[in-house]
Amino acid sequence: MLLAATMLLASAQSAYPTFAVPRLEGVTIKGLPAVTGRIGVDQFGYLPDGDKVAVISDPQKGYNEADAYIPGPKLEIRSRKGKTVLTGTPKPWKGGAVHEDSGDRGWWLDFSKLTMPGEYYVYDPSTKLRSPVFKIGNDVYRPILKAAVRMYYYQRLAVPILKKHAEGPWVDQPAYLQDRQTRSVEKKDDRSLDRDLSGGWMDAGDTDKYPPFNSDVIHGLLYAYRANPKAFTDDFNIPESGNGRPDLLDEVKFEMDWLAKMQFPDGSLPVKMGNIDYNGKYPLSQDVRPRYYGPKDSGATITACALYAHTARIYGGFAPWKGYANDLRARALRAWSWYKANPRTYKTDTGEIKSGIANRSAEDQDRLEAVAAIHLFALTGDAKYQSAIREKAGKMRQLSEGVWSPYEATTAESLLDYARLPKADQTLKAKIRSQLTRSAKNDHFAPPPATDLYRAWMEPTNYHWGSSTVRATWGVVALQAEKYADAGTKQRLRQRAADMLHSFHGVNPLSAVYLSNMGKYGAELSMREIYHARYGEGTPFLKNPPPGYVVGGPNQQYGGNAETLAWVKKQPRAKAYADTAKSWPEASWELSEPAIYYQAAYIRLLTPFVR
Repeated sequence: MLLAATMLLASAQSAYPTFAVPRLEGVTIKGLPAVTGRIGVDQFGYLPDGDKVAVISDPQKGYNEADAYIPGPKLEIRSRKGKTVLTGTPKPWKGGAVHEDSGDRGWWLDFSKLTMPGEYYVYDPSTKLRSPVFKIGNDVYRPILKAAVRMYYYQRLAVPILKKHAEGPWVDQPAYLQDRQTRSVEKKDDRSLDRDLSGGWMDAGDTDKYPPFNSDVIHGLLYAYRANPKAFTDDFNIPESGNGRPDLLDEVKFEMDWLAKMQFPDGSLPVKMGNIDYNGKYPLSQDVRPRYYGPKDSGATITACALYAHTARIYGGFAPWKGYANDLRARALRAWSWYKANPRTYKTDTGEIKSGIANRSAEDQDRLEAVAAIHLFALTGDAKYQSAIREKAGKMRQLSEGVWSPYEATTAESLLDYARLPKADQTLKAKIRSQLTRSAKNDHFAPPPATDLYRAWMEPTNYHWGSSTVRATWGVVALQAEKYADAGTKQRLRQRAADMLHSFHGVNPLSAVYLSNMGKYGAELSMREIYHARYGEGTPFLKNPPPGYVVGGPNQQYGGNAETLAWVKKQPRAKAYADTAKSWPEASWELSEPAIYYQAAYIRLLTPFVR
């Protein structure tokens, strides 16, 4: 006991490096013992019938290696009122081995037998410290889903962000109304080519808009809806709430309305639109720089084709949206016709329009063509799309790689969609199911929880820019495989997905929730800064962004050039993160920038656990 207390005292004297995620410590809730980040739990909570495992960590390497912690022989689960309801013995992970990804060693405390709804914390009598408070209940994730979906409202352009919907100070007047006269980047002075491309969402922390980047976004959100329609009610407090339709679909429609504007009369789409310099202003509503759209692009067109068709399939089931669905169907058909009649383009995006490069390679377009053909076949029943499916589907990463890939996973859920169609090619259908079933038994797909100290194994190469997407989609593909697995494997896959979700919620080496500003939802430590033109550096919201933004995550390839963040490059891969919104040379966009595709992957993972 004395050793543990001494170690904690020593850690309290050791400062973290600049911009590190802060230490979780001290009295954060009046009337409760001091908290420690060394006892990791899902800071939002657990379903009553789910596994519940606290991870106790003793850092050996990385920025927090001075935070030594050895738990006592017995830990307690206490109610919020302080009553001990369960005791347990922490079990060393792999006999005290150091976890390579984090540089930590640790212990597990399994308290799965606790199923009574309520608020609890793990308490260590030897150090007199507790874990963050968590809930047990069927509804623990419903508020989190609402917060995550509402992120898209904060991303809207060309409409006001109103206080009654913002639920806080994060307001703005309509931004980029000049998008109503978006100019051609190829002929900047020819104003007869101006187009109304207003609306839609900011892609990420930047304000540019890219059709190709929407593939995993829209497919992911639509498949989230299809996985659990009851989770998406009409009360998320967006402007459309109360219209009798799911607010998620209202939000998706806001983006699809913009994507419809992007289509030329001949069916094609430009590669992207946005600014041609980095001279932005805050608030965004005062940034009146001309905006530009790029050249016609086959990758953008085939991406939009699939999105028009998929959205038409879903919205056609709602009487008020029948006409809208028919319009999207017609757009999908025009996009397909243009794509098949014209040569592919691969270098349309020269970078003149900022920021991300949206070109799609030949291999990318093969996969996108398969997805578009799947949704057009499902929508129209026309057998002509079967040939494209048979020819291109095998090139998708989920079928061409050793295991069902987590990359492009929400778009690739279209394969499973196809396999459920009555007229699906039986050979291809069998191949899809076989690959997923075989992958489920592979330890490089869904290894046992004990493989990873934090029960959230990822391939070492997954810790790159935007690692949060892969973190989420490892759980998503486990859920997809669950549907085809035997009873024993089903439970393991379901647990794999739940553990990946818990890793977003605080069971990770940073002891933090990977979403922004989630204090009012129960998190005792969440991300304080995001790289974002509307809510980041240079705004009043630097330390107070809207809640619910999923950050990019740890990045072992971080390439910033600031001395203040040099420490990030020396971290174990799962700790290669800084809680900052600073621009160059810190380049925090490689760490803390959110994106509509990170968000969609997280929502797709979260949705099946919402009751």
